[in-house]
Amino acid sequence: MLIIQLSELGAVTKAERMRLPRHPVPVGIAFSGDGKTAYVAFSRNNTVAVIDAEARKVSRQVAVGMAPFGVVASRTHVFVTNRGGRRPVKSDTVAPSSGSMVATDPRTGSSVSGTLTAIDAQDFSTREVPVGLAPSALALSPDEKLLAVANGHADSISLVDAGSLRAKELKIETWPEGTLGSQPVATAFAPDGQTIYVACGGNNAIAIVRLEGLDLKLAGALPTGWFPSGVAVDTDGALRVINIKGVGNTAAQNGAFNSLQYEGSLERIPAPAAAQIMAGTREVRAANSPRFEPSGGVANLSSLGIRHVFFIIKENRTYDQVLGDIRKGNGDPELCVYGREITPNHHALAERYVLLDNFHTGGAISFDGHQWLMQAFVSDYVERAFAASPRGYAWNMSDALTVSPAGFFWQSAKRPLDVRVYGEFSLPARWDPATQNTVDMNERDELSWGEYWKHYKEGTWRSVVGERSGVPALAKMLSPSYPHNSTSIPDQIRAEEFLRELTGREKSGQMPNLSVITLDEDHTNGTSPGSPTPRAMVADNDLALGRIVEGISKSRFWPQSLILVVEDDAQDGFDHVDGHRTVALAIGPHIRRGLVDSNFYTHTGMVRTIQDIFEIPPRTRYASNARAMTSVFTPETDLKPYRCLPARIALDEMNPPLASLKGKPLWAARQSLAMNWSHPDDIRADVLNRILWWDAKGFETPYPGR
Repeated sequence: MLIIQLSELGAVTKAERMRLPRHPVPVGIAFSGDGKTAYVAFSRNNTVAVIDAEARKVSRQVAVGMAPFGVVASRTHVFVTNRGGRRPVKSDTVAPSSGSMVATDPRTGSSVSGTLTAIDAQDFSTREVPVGLAPSALALSPDEKLLAVANGHADSISLVDAGSLRAKELKIETWPEGTLGSQPVATAFAPDGQTIYVACGGNNAIAIVRLEGLDLKLAGALPTGWFPSGVAVDTDGALRVINIKGVGNTAAQNGAFNSLQYEGSLERIPAPAAAQIMAGTREVRAANSPRFEPSGGVANLSSLGIRHVFFIIKENRTYDQVLGDIRKGNGDPELCVYGREITPNHHALAERYVLLDNFHTGGAISFDGHQWLMQAFVSDYVERAFAASPRGYAWNMSDALTVSPAGFFWQSAKRPLDVRVYGEFSLPARWDPATQNTVDMNERDELSWGEYWKHYKEGTWRSVVGERSGVPALAKMLSPSYPHNSTSIPDQIRAEEFLRELTGREKSGQMPNLSVITLDEDHTNGTSPGSPTPRAMVADNDLALGRIVEGISKSRFWPQSLILVVEDDAQDGFDHVDGHRTVALAIGPHIRRGLVDSNFYTHTGMVRTIQDIFEIPPRTRYASNARAMTSVFTPETDLKPYRCLPARIALDEMNPPLASLKGKPLWAARQSLAMNWSHPDDIRADVLNRILWWDAKGFETPYPGR
């Protein structure tokens, strides 16, 4: 923990750190009235630590609920919110969350309770009361009689009597009504105790709640920056609001953009008058209810008779990096590093079907990118942990607290959908063909890229790859013999396994409605000796995509199929339009041919497209407000199959050994070797971006944006 001392003017006079053993992840903090004791929520320990502020020593830990977060202290009690709710009992379905098990919904895998614990400051006895799902920050009224708890996954606040712990709940609306997504994450009382300000990360707003006797009334809202996560009130009633993503600026310098250039913001809002609240409410409602002009194409997507959607998710490229050399699109060839020579299939598919040159990711990194694509929702739990992910980098939603209470985007279907998952949600495992079961493994058990490549060339790869589900509720959907996400495993093995299963489905005539497929080699391993060159790994990814598309297009399922391809994020490169602009492809008999489509589309728009095809009601405000990609479709049918183009460079073109390098190439190789490639993005992206740029353009070429 960082401890600072301030002067009377607020200047930092001293800073020191208090070391805490075994990574407890301290989050919420409150002090006793005399300032001698600090109460700190130890999130991973499921405790509140009582710390002697003068001795800098933990005197005890008090067991509370799961994943404690917000803390406030009155004269007699300490109150803490538990994001994961009560401790699970034997009859619960459970799922992991940063080393603990949390009670979860057996269908979605999302946590099923949220609680508030009251700790007696004298004897440390505890009482626990249910509140809404995913309670986060809380506030104590000036007279210490009431607590206002923000419930991020319930779209509500709970008003709790600090003495009796009786609670009442008020919904904080979002738009469209009836969907999930206002995400209240912090609260603050006005000085008179009669108004509660609620930071709503999903609405990008401060909701205003009035206390009228024993009743709560939603009085309106004020607009903020992108995802407000904290609010405080001055003695004069003015608000201080902190916004995690500021205004969404991704500009670097010299005209280039990168999604990792995000910046937060702090704003001051004067105490709002009635007229300001009325105007602010209109603005917030309008901002959360976008109305897009018709984009043409086919409005009623379910009328096309598409029965099979193949949703292919790749890793981390911008539009300009890959397709910036296609002249008819809005590209910058100077920023193109993996052009036609390296990605012939991406280029052929974009030119044969629709070139989408205005498609943007919802997320900035894999942590939130995969969640936008699978849930059309990202929790404040993820948004708050964006920079460091202290409870674990659960890009695969292997932490139950990341899972939306609305479930995954297909789970609200009116009629049963058959879903098959290849790679998404995966944890390391190995398929045993003899027993027809997976064998658990960890990252240390992985082979090198060269060993996996040898198995691929010799046809023995099936016994060395596999996956298990990071979301236990989805385990039956996963293909256990498909390789888990690791850049040590060539994408040719992934293509081979998918095509092997496709051959079996050709014989049976049974194909899932939705297939989610990951291909992750375009992430690259930098210039690590022992790994292929970055361009060879991107070429591997391109060839795997081409093979899968060819296989589907030559199958019996092709007339009723759609293939959608997208990157999970665009962090590892630059783009001249925006840091979130990325590569997206739409492929199929009902996709228009040879056109450039510059309509603004996003991750959630692609999800909404799938939902509209299968008539799945969107349950989050993000999916409900998203623009389905109607313009890429045509009612006409063209069944011509696709022929995969061969790779133009060797897929086993290897990075040179350290002994042969010097100067910047040696630095790049050493930096690459120091990175952990077994997890998406568990690397220094700013360093990797430089390595990839210089590897492609030459180490003397100036790096964009600097």
